[in-house]
Amino acid sequence: MERSNVNTKNVVGLACLAMGSLIPLAAQAQSAPAPTSSVSIYGVLDIGLTRVSDIGGQGITRMDDGISQGSRLGFRGREDLGGGLAALFNLEMGVATDDGTLRQGGLGFGRAAYVGLAGQRWGQITMGRQFDQMVGTLLRYHPSFLSGIYGFTPGDADRVAGAWLNNQITYASPDFGGFKFALQRALSEGGTNTTGPGGAWSASASYNSGPLNLGFATTSIEGHTVRPGTGFGVSEFLGTTLPTAATAFVLPEYQTTGLGASYAFGPTTLAALTTHAKFTAANGNSDAMKTLGVSVSHQLGALVLGAGLQRASLQDSDWTTTTLTADYYLSKRTDVYATANLRKASGPGTRAVLVTNGVSSDDHQTALRVGIRHRF
Repeated sequence: MERSNVNTKNVVGLACLAMGSLIPLAAQAQSAPAPTSSVSIYGVLDIGLTRVSDIGGQGITRMDDGISQGSRLGFRGREDLGGGLAALFNLEMGVATDDGTLRQGGLGFGRAAYVGLAGQRWGQITMGRQFDQMVGTLLRYHPSFLSGIYGFTPGDADRVAGAWLNNQITYASPDFGGFKFALQRALSEGGTNTTGPGGAWSASASYNSGPLNLGFATTSIEGHTVRPGTGFGVSEFLGTTLPTAATAFVLPEYQTTGLGASYAFGPTTLAALTTHAKFTAANGNSDAMKTLGVSVSHQLGALVLGAGLQRASLQDSDWTTTTLTADYYLSKRTDVYATANLRKASGPGTRAVLVTNGVSSDDHQTALRVGIRHRF
């Protein structure tokens, strides 16, 4: 997706070395018994009604989709090559359940498009378009994990709600007694750090053992575009007064890092997440959005209750976000839910804006929602 000044020789060398190590396994696979293969179709459809208290001075009731979980249709395949080696692919498109259009700017497979090789002992290598490491590693710890995208960090500044990298190669390790790690490199393919997007690095490490879960992730991007007026609700960014709310900044340097943890006490789970997203402008000015969030969830049979609280700060602005969720599972694949998300902003010229909503006319914004989600 983003970052320039990429040492292409190093990346290509890494890919060649990794692929070269698979040649003996591939040769063994050709003489192995007849391989097996599988292709599956899967998806998620999420839709509901949302009441937003204030967008530009007016309350709005609307049908929103992909809020609790992004609506999608995907194709996943795997071929057993023998000797513990397998080929795999994933194609996934984002769909708008309310009108049938494609998400991710109309891309055919905007949520995922990659192919790779996997080994039982050495891990997995994939190439194509994928999420960076922030969402897969840290999403489960976010205070808005149960309530949906509205309550995520202002403007998704830390990328925990989910953002992609194009032209990337990813290595994911096998499980070492609960510990796993991943490394990701995205090529710029001619992009620069001032026109965006360039290329990117991303990495993660996680530990999962029984009730305890830990996760760390970081992503570094050159040529990253941000719209602080509509995303954060601020009127000034990195020392520059915004000409319009829609003004975009292409940042030569951007880095986000997060650390999360959770512990399950029977049906009750406590989680915490802290993130640090640093923005650096072309003139050298820089600042960071820092967040700290906590959440609790409790399962009562088919009913899951959740509550979360996050505090975020950037420059002289602060945001406090509170989320509440009640999610009832009609089956393993179908659930109905009700959520409440409240964001309170403070600081000079700062207005509230929940993710994917328009900016409020004042310092607070509330979104109340009821919806249904089906997985297949």
